[in-house]
Amino acid sequence: MEQLIHITATYSNALLVAILPHVSDFAKKLDLPIAQPITQEQVLRFNPNPYKGHFSGTVILKNHWWFHFDEGGYVDSFSSATNWFTADEDAVDNTQYYTGTTRMTTNEIIGFARTVLLKLGYPPVLTHSDAIPELQGPYNLKHGGHVTYSRVLWEPVTDHDSGDYSKVRVEINTQERALVGLYIWFTKTNRTRIAAPLKIDVEPELETDFRKRTKVGGMFIRSNAPPVLPKK
Repeated sequence: MEQLIHITATYSNALLVAILPHVSDFAKKLDLPIAQPITQEQVLRFNPNPYKGHFSGTVILKNHWWFHFDEGGYVDSFSSATNWFTADEDAVDNTQYYTGTTRMTTNEIIGFARTVLLKLGYPPVLTHSDAIPELQGPYNLKHGGHVTYSRVLWEPVTDHDSGDYSKVRVEINTQERALVGLYIWFTKTNRTRIAAPLKIDVEPELETDFRKRTKVGGMFIRSNAPPVLPKK
């Protein structure tokens, strides 16, 4: 059974400091347009995983790009601030940010996605990117306009219990020829082949122990402290 921890600023900061170098390395490998190295001053918000033993979380930068760090020890997903596939409902009313002219062929889109995975050091044996992918987009909107975003999806092994299962999504702005999003899921076995879980020195207190110690009763109220970035 998963156990909730009481997230203090000290714990959150320690986890963020441990994760940021991985995020920075990920962005550098993919030539993302973000100042390097990524520092705490660039972070708008950090959402740590609230369960014991899960050293993972989402880093949201001030430019509104976000990165998720998996407990397996690697960045498993990210999205730019303007990505059709992760845009909220306002995107329907602001299609000018997502429409234009596609400047890539289907083969170029797939080749681009395969190159992204190789830059991260993930060979086809892990990602199955040598298989024929599913292509989503670009799209022609019913009311006019051409959405230039395309998603390349690899999931040839559909059995989630298979040791060979993986799921990869690469999202591309085909007008700018730019990577705007990525999602990678590996089995536990393959995770250990690409990275090692984080370790931090701060031991968090269980939320149940915190409530007993502070005599907080009644309905559960999340009292976890948000991260406070230390000043240099």
